[in-house]
Amino acid sequence: MSSSGQSQPGPTDLKSYLPSGQDTGEWRGDGPPQEFKGDDLYLYIDGGAEIYREYGFEQVVVQDYKNLGGKGFSLEIFRMSNPEAAFGMYTFKRSPKGKVISIGAEGQMEDYYLNFWKGPYLVTLTAYDTDAKTMDGLTLAARIVDKKIHEEAKRPSLIAVLPGEGLVETSVRYFRGYLGFMNLYSSLGKEELGVREGVKGDYGVGCLLFILRYQSEQESRARFSAAQLAIEKSTGSKEPQPVGAQPVRLKDDHGKFLSLHRIKNYILLCLEAPGSNRSSELFGAVNKSI
Repeated sequence: MSSSGQSQPGPTDLKSYLPSGQDTGEWRGDGPPQEFKGDDLYLYIDGGAEIYREYGFEQVVVQDYKNLGGKGFSLEIFRMSNPEAAFGMYTFKRSPKGKVISIGAEGQMEDYYLNFWKGPYLVTLTAYDTDAKTMDGLTLAARIVDKKIHEEAKRPSLIAVLPGEGLVETSVRYFRGYLGFMNLYSSLGKEELGVREGVKGDYGVGCLLFILRYQSEQESRARFSAAQLAIEKSTGSKEPQPVGAQPVRLKDDHGKFLSLHRIKNYILLCLEAPGSNRSSELFGAVNKSI
């Protein structure tokens, strides 16, 4: 590890992380690997490259594998700009219904997908079917890649700000810009919140907490006031609250209660279904942790 806590960069050639025939037994590479860097990602992912770029995509290598029986799976190794970016994309791709698997820093299996992250790398394996032999081969390849990656890293520090009591762990999402936030909650525009970095967690049925971190209290204060006005305008509130007053609690355009609060250089949003009233408790817990 470097003095800044970041992992040292690994090999520049991502192909060195690919399992070879000696490692995978009956599974062999089906054709040569493909590599994409920077904006070339748009040639590989049609319509979904933007979110990778927002998180900090640098390069990906893709290799298909097949056995003599015609079974197969695809392996993608993404190198992101740093471990935080890799973790963020991992949380974006995992599912609350997935099964935790002990591969990488964190890994998850769901249906015919396996995702894990380690250091600045996000690894995704996709089976062509859910046959047991295919899934065994896919898992074997994932473990081989895991062993080849030596960089380790901690989760982003912002994750620790989420209150632990009642948190659904697999619901945690870490985002690094507006696209990641918008995929989780689209009722506030880019101009109002100016999202730089944030995290989301679910607390039981119908309660979501967002924590957005800004560079200064001045910036969070200005964003808070702009977001308050935007919410009141979009929801048609007949009893607007004084600008800057907090916490702000209104119904959003989906009929859910939205509470907005600012603490230092953070903005907190709590989205609750009717009947839930945990925002004050969650805001208080965050205030203690920062």
